[in-house]
Amino acid sequence: MKLRTIAATLMLTFGAAAYAQTLDDARFSTSVTAWLSGNDEKSLTTLSELAQNGHRQARLLLARIETLDRGPSTFRLGLSRDEARQLFRQTKLGDTFSKSWLRVLAEEEGDTLAKLLLAANRAEVSPDLIVALTEAGEIQATDRPTRIAALYGSDELRAALLEDGAVLDELRPYVEYLAGPSRPRGDGLAALAHILNVDVATLDSDDTDTREMAGLLALGWGFGKVSPLNAHYDTVADWVLTAEATRPIASLCSAECVDGERACAMTMLALSGGYFEIIRLDSPLEEVIPQGKFLASPRARVMALRRAALARAETGGLLASVADIAEVSACAAGMIEAERQP
Repeated sequence: MKLRTIAATLMLTFGAAAYAQTLDDARFSTSVTAWLSGNDEKSLTTLSELAQNGHRQARLLLARIETLDRGPSTFRLGLSRDEARQLFRQTKLGDTFSKSWLRVLAEEEGDTLAKLLLAANRAEVSPDLIVALTEAGEIQATDRPTRIAALYGSDELRAALLEDGAVLDELRPYVEYLAGPSRPRGDGLAALAHILNVDVATLDSDDTDTREMAGLLALGWGFGKVSPLNAHYDTVADWVLTAEATRPIASLCSAECVDGERACAMTMLALSGGYFEIIRLDSPLEEVIPQGKFLASPRARVMALRRAALARAETGGLLASVADIAEVSACAAGMIEAERQP
């Protein structure tokens, strides 16, 4: 009789725990949907509550959103430092510093994926990390480790990265640029060759149009003219409007600038910081949000717009005035002016 009582108690306990987990999972799914729709206040508040209560995926996603959001909302921008720490991190009474949830999962719980994502933030050459992240399904998270390996690794490592197919297709120009002979604006030339689908050696860096477009692709606004008279303008604009990595910008321009899609695309490319920045709008956690789903979401579109609208010059001011932007795309200027409104 006693054993039956204990068994019944255990069943009730485990049943209650399973029910609570089901409710938390449902709240998590709803918060992910809200985040993808662009609702930070609702989604992040719920994710924070779930993370504090021990929900693993909420902890992973929240930690990644904290560092990867390239277009912060007015809700996020309005948070004080303490409020942001309370929202995004582990909070314990009496603690001076709050740990990121990635650190909590990696260091206190031994979570394998958390360890990999934490390692991806370090400036260490680790080809094994690129492989491990790919095998874990977090392919977009290989971006930084790939750039670090290409920048600080050996010629042999760069060659191996290209040969093994471990590099994201849109990131190949970066590795090829560092693997090849040094040339003025070489990174922009490599990006242009990738878009044109030609050998970079065939591009003449002394050609004015090629040099201007290489500067624009390398560093964005102010480093090359955004001009429809450039021989490469249409091809580069069409790439922005059709490439998978730039789908959020293509969606924006196609929806809002029907009669000026190319001008909009080139303007957004320039304001975003050029090729190597425009390709990096990524799902914070592919385990939860596949890259394709993220790129097709309102969140990705508004993130792309905010990144362009709020881009800063080295002096700290806005990168370009609405009037300057309107000279190359009146439609893009209208979207950016609206986004800059308080």
